[in-house]
Amino acid sequence: MSVALETVFEPASSVGAKGYSERPAFANSYAVAGRFISIQASDSEISKLLERYFAGWHIAPVARQDSVKADVNIVFHNSGDQPEPPANLIPFEVAEGGQCRSGGQMYFFENNGSVVMTGHAGSATVEVWIGNHPESRARAPMARLIFNAAMVAMRRCGLYELHAAGVVTPSGQGVLTIGPSGSGKSNLAAQLAAAGWQYLSDDSLLLFSRDGEVHTHALRRMFALTDEIFSAAGVAASDSIEVSIAPFDPLKKRFEPAPVFPGQFVQSCTPRKILFSRIEGAPDSRIQLLNRAETMARLIRMCPWACYDKTTAEAHLEVLGELARQADGFELYAGADLLNRERASEFLLSRFAGK
Repeated sequence: MSVALETVFEPASSVGAKGYSERPAFANSYAVAGRFISIQASDSEISKLLERYFAGWHIAPVARQDSVKADVNIVFHNSGDQPEPPANLIPFEVAEGGQCRSGGQMYFFENNGSVVMTGHAGSATVEVWIGNHPESRARAPMARLIFNAAMVAMRRCGLYELHAAGVVTPSGQGVLTIGPSGSGKSNLAAQLAAAGWQYLSDDSLLLFSRDGEVHTHALRRMFALTDEIFSAAGVAASDSIEVSIAPFDPLKKRFEPAPVFPGQFVQSCTPRKILFSRIEGAPDSRIQLLNRAETMARLIRMCPWACYDKTTAEAHLEVLGELARQADGFELYAGADLLNRERASEFLLSRFAGK
């Protein structure tokens, strides 16, 4: 629900662009892992799009009467009059498309005519300019733009994205499965949930440090599974769920896991095991214990923004280091046997028992 606010946005940035002191017509506040994030837009269409997007995450809308102070603001400018990138920043290409420039206190990202910028000293604001080209406003570029802006904002209040699935063993140990797309994260999370484990997310988590430990917070609400896993995990037999095609992967079916695995969702956990997963064609799975240095190296490899976003890099790397010290790391070579839910649970529990 969009709520009209009476505050005037006054960003610290002074880069030349129109509308810098505009009064936002719509703003939403969200709570996540003890932080508060304000999302502001002057265009009702963009505001409704943002509401739909953030409804797919495990973040809680904050009612206006709660009157919280935002830790970080994200302001969307519905304008093609973007600022030019500063010349003193180091540019690099981003795997999903676009170019990022970072250095010192500044972060500047551009793709498909849109820009995400932040980093001026003392600023707690991420600014977004949405390009006017049709390709800027297509579904996939807009989703990536919103995600990029949100993750930039979250890093600036101590929340760090992790492309991982999160589950909790029957004894209460948090387990992360980390790997690129196609490495079996969603498949394993669904099988373990079907075997009775608790779950956070099948793909997207946030890391944060609190009271001397690293914790994870669930981010994406929906599960996305291949047909094979969809059936093997027992999802196909559930009549109470709505299924759709995953927007960026037509080979996967997307669904809300809560009706399928009732009472098993947990919003956060403390990771004690980390699986770096890769799929093998072998019938049987293998697992290999990693030392702390190997675990850290793999975490950095899977978290490139810990190095790319210079403003938050030191704190980001510190959280990854804490995680590597806190949790046992394993290389998981996933075989066909993990398509069986009972086998998947028994296999991992037996390997964890000695550590």
